[in-house]
This record gives sequence, C-alpha cells and structure tokens, in this order.
Amino acid sequence: MSDTQSGIYSEGEELVARYLEQPRPDIKDLIMVQYAGLVERVARKFAGIESHEDMVQVGFIGLLNALEKFDPNNGVRFNTYATYLVAGEIKHYLRDRSQTIRQPAWLQELRHKVNRAGTVLQGQLGRVPTTREVADMLGVSEASVTEVYNTSEMLRVGSLDAALPGDDDATEADRLDAADFCPEQLTVEDRLVLENAMAQLRDLERQVLVLFHFDSLNQTEIAARLDISCNYVSHILRQSLSKLRKILTIEEENDRLLRRQVDSVDYDVVNPQTGVYTEEYFRGRLQEEIHRSVSNEQELGLVLVEFSGLESLRKFYGAQSEKDFLADAAEFLRSSVRRLDVVSHWGTNGFSIILPFTGANVGLVQQRLMRQASSWTCGRLGPKTPVAVTIGQARAPEDGKTVADLIKAAAPDRESSQQMAA
Repeated sequence: MSDTQSGIYSEGEELVARYLEQPRPDIKDLIMVQYAGLVERVARKFAGIESHEDMVQVGFIGLLNALEKFDPNNGVRFNTYATYLVAGEIKHYLRDRSQTIRQPAWLQELRHKVNRAGTVLQGQLGRVPTTREVADMLGVSEASVTEVYNTSEMLRVGSLDAALPGDDDATEADRLDAADFCPEQLTVEDRLVLENAMAQLRDLERQVLVLFHFDSLNQTEIAARLDISCNYVSHILRQSLSKLRKILTIEEENDRLLRRQVDSVDYDVVNPQTGVYTEEYFRGRLQEEIHRSVSNEQELGLVLVEFSGLESLRKFYGAQSEKDFLADAAEFLRSSVRRLDVVSHWGTNGFSIILPFTGANVGLVQQRLMRQASSWTCGRLGPKTPVAVTIGQARAPEDGKTVADLIKAAAPDRESSQQMAA
C-alpha cells in the first residue's frame, strides 16, 4: 500500500465522520467509492472459491453494515473495522453457498445441538431418546426439537435417479453409477494407484466394493450373494470407503514429497499467505547476490524491516488480524520498491529486501521506506496504534561479505529508526 492509498483511507475516515454527523445518501456513495479498493483487496483473498464479482458485491454489503454499525468512540479506525466486517460477510456468503438449500443460522446451530444431544442421550439410555428428553436436556421447547427433525428431511436433497425407498438401505450419496465410473475410463496411473489402494483392504471389503460400484448390485443383492446381512454390507461400504480415502491421501502426500525430493524446483520458496519469498529462500538468494557483488565489483544493498507490538493486535482482534496485517505489509513493501528488488520474510514479524546494484543509496532507501512505513502503519491501524516499525540497512561488501555479517550489520536499530520517522 502506497502513500496515495494511505491518503485515500484518511479521506475515507473524514467522509465517515461527516456521514455519522449527517447521514446523507451522497456521502454514503462517496464512501462506497472511497473504500472500493479495500473491498476488492479482501475479496481477492478468497479468489478461486466463487466468482470474484459476486464476492465483491457481497463485500460491499459488509461495507454498508460496517458504516451503519461503526462507533468512533470505541477507538478503532473505520478502515480496520470495515476490513473485518467485509471479510465476515464474504465468509457467511461462502458458508451459505456451500449448502444447496440455504438455512437460517439459528436453525443450523439448533440442529447441531439437537444432533449432539441425541447422540449423548442414546449412549446414556441405550435407546433412541424421545423429543421431550432432547428438549429437556437442551432447555428448549419440544416444538423446536420437532421442527428440527421435520426440516432435516425437507432440506435433504436427493437425486431424481435415486432408488425408491425399500429397494435397499443405500443412500444416494453412497452409491456410484457403474456406467459413469469404471476402470476403463481411468488413466493408467490412476488405475495403478486405485489397484494398490484396493490391495490394502480386506478380501471381504474388496468384494463388497467391486460388487457395489462396478457390478452395480444393490446392498440386498450383495448380502444374498455373500451370505451376510444388509446392515453388515452397509457397514463395510462406509468403513472401506473411509479406509480408501485415508490410503489415497497418504499416497498423494508421499508422492508430493517424492516429487519435491527429485525435482529441482523448490515448491516452498513463496509464502502463499503473503506472496513474498520465505526466509530460507532469502538467505540462499542473499548468498548468491553477495557472491555476484564481490565477483563483479558491484554494490549490493540490504534492508531489514521489523514490526513490533503485533501481540497487542492479536490479543484484541485475534490471530487472523496479525496474519492479515503481515499480508498487507508484504503488499505495501512490494509496491514500494523496484521490481528487481527481492522482498522476503525475515524473522517472526519482519521482512527483508535485497537491493541489487544499490550500494551508497541504500541509506536513502531506508529513510524513504521508514517514512512511508510509519505513515502506512498509522493509516492502517490508527495514530495511537502500539504497532511500530523499525528499519535497518547494510551494503556489501563494505559492511560484510557473508550472509551472517550482512544481516547483523542491517539489524534494525529502534532509536535511529524512530528519529528518521520523526
């Protein structure tokens, strides 16, 4: 985030103050325009889950809610408050979208409590509890529990091709169409993986799976052929499918680890949350740049940025707020330096910036970043925020010819950084 963006949010705070004094539609429209960038940024964090345009629209609903509920006397800037409400609105939207039929939040919560109470009572009583017993345990009316039971069946979505009740005990979610899923349609690699996973099951489990999924027999027919009960067939299907999922998950993880060992590409050089390089990559890259600098007699600059006081942010807003802050800080730093400069993680709450071909000017870069970072932090969290930024700098080969020496020379000095910020 640049100084321009900080200025935008400052103007937005002024507009919010004006709106709270005089809630006019034209001021509200200006606020929506002013904070459109914030909504876009939050929506991008959920990219790939649903349509980006839909999540932006939902984000604006969260922004409107934030404007209506915001209280400046709580000591929180509107920018910070709106960020959490926009993200929360998008999360609620995604939660509801995951269900075919949208259910009220209170009904979902009550259903969860009823199901849990029913399980506990069944274990205690040795039988299925009555509606009254569940209601008494939860301290709700019997009618509420009855409503939960009634709506559970109404909200269940079934396939038009599903077997009619009484055909067998299988649910449509447990059954696969053998015409749509057969070994001939699998790739050779997938077929080998599946055969290897099936080989790790018991003989009876393999027989039941083959008869059900490939021979398209129902549970009653399988029970008659294997001379076992229908309930046991249903139990074997659930148990064997669960085993297969675990086996395939382990196989996939082992395959991923093997690829990382034999492949020269390092899949972990970029932190997926912030989009900047990891500290391990930073140290290796710094060693390369130092060697290149010494060999070609070219100067190299290093800047280390550290944010302190984030524990107060975490205690007040939660652990996610600290992660969001560091992600925004990474974006701000990347937008504040050249494209050839390398921004990476450093330490727990810090970042490093490798500046090729920047020797004598690294001090100027440090001063500029200190002013911008201080302004950005105040714009992001407010002028009374306990979060502070310190920045140090060093250059190679004058301040060191090894990674350890250069990092030690560039370690931020809090007092000097505060003087530069002032």
